[in-house]
Amino acid sequence: MTQHTTTTMGTASTAPAEYTVRRATSAADLAGARTVALHAVEVDLGYGYQPGWHWDLDRLVETYLDNPRQAMFVAAAPNNTVVATAAVRVGGPNCPPHPVELAQRYADRQTVAQLLRVATLPEHRRAGLARRLVAACQEFVRADGGYRVIYLHTNTVVPSAEPFWRSLPVVEIRDDRSHQSDPQFQTIHFELPLAATISRES
Repeated sequence: MTQHTTTTMGTASTAPAEYTVRRATSAADLAGARTVALHAVEVDLGYGYQPGWHWDLDRLVETYLDNPRQAMFVAAAPNNTVVATAAVRVGGPNCPPHPVELAQRYADRQTVAQLLRVATLPEHRRAGLARRLVAACQEFVRADGGYRVIYLHTNTVVPSAEPFWRSLPVVEIRDDRSHQSDPQFQTIHFELPLAATISRES
């Protein structure tokens, strides 16, 4: 499997208005984003850092700053600590590990924006940060002008991941759960239309 978006929710301790959502352009923001993303793969997803899947976390500047069509967004708490992330990369899912039908659907990779690294630290969940970050990513994709679709996949093993994505105006493309033998991976693939409106209400 490749990376999965992670949106496990919990109890928030800070009001949403006290957070700042911005594009990560500083070394501190990128380092904070890496910390949040690694927490997600280690704790929420449970399988830990995998170099073949999470290579972008070791090449953050090259991936999200040097390429103008890709971006990492972060949410920062009042003390400026990064507590949530979401990112955009060019291209859809790879085959393998994903089915050939998906590779064919997104064969024109330069027109496909993939939404990934959607993660929030436990103590800052239920504050609407994931929704705000996804909306920021969607705006970035729209502004690029060269993308036709936003693709994402999520692992339903993660508590609240599927309900979160279904609370957004996504379109289900494929449900792989009946085809996956490894219980660690229960994947659903979605598209988020560029023109869709994301409500700030959870």
